[in-house]
Amino acid sequence: MLKKMFYATAICVGFLFSISQNCIAQQKTKDEIKAERDVLKSELKSENVKERQKKIEKLESESPKTSGIESIDKLAESSKKILFDTKSINLQIPELYKRTIGETIDGVTDVTVKKPTVEELAALALTLASQIKATADAVSSISKVSEDAKSASPLSAGKAMKSLNYSKDALALAAPELQMSLKVINNLIATLKSAKNN
Repeated sequence: MLKKMFYATAICVGFLFSISQNCIAQQKTKDEIKAERDVLKSELKSENVKERQKKIEKLESESPKTSGIESIDKLAESSKKILFDTKSINLQIPELYKRTIGETIDGVTDVTVKKPTVEELAALALTLASQIKATADAVSSISKVSEDAKSASPLSAGKAMKSLNYSKDALALAAPELQMSLKVINNLIATLKSAKNN
């Protein structure tokens, strides 16, 4: 239980850190913003991220059947939506990166695309912030929902535990993906603002 509370706290702290980084980003030099972007770009291409995205793809197709226990089914439905939204955001990030920087994450130049506006990126940052909050809320409800699973009748206990495990896995995959996406979007916002200041 302590581990789960720590995990929920870490998500919230990460969220606040990302927001504060966005405020600080306005004070960074172009070189600092580019250096940060290079780190993020290598993280996006890392094996950990690729593996996590494969697991999201696989888990999305394995959503559990209803267990008949309202709190568990509600958490599973919420976790499934968070996972779907995370995957949807993941698909947008490379395109927004390419449109902002003028090259793909792999370094292929493409200057024919229209740059996104700061407002467009800020809207996605707000969406990410709400997804991170939804994930933190879902994680914090796991301990109570776990108690409901333990008190389930023997007939529904198996389905309840399977559903609960699905939710735990979905949230554990979504949280770092959402954090990464928010960092990238914050960097792209800083990049656009920095270009406008010159």
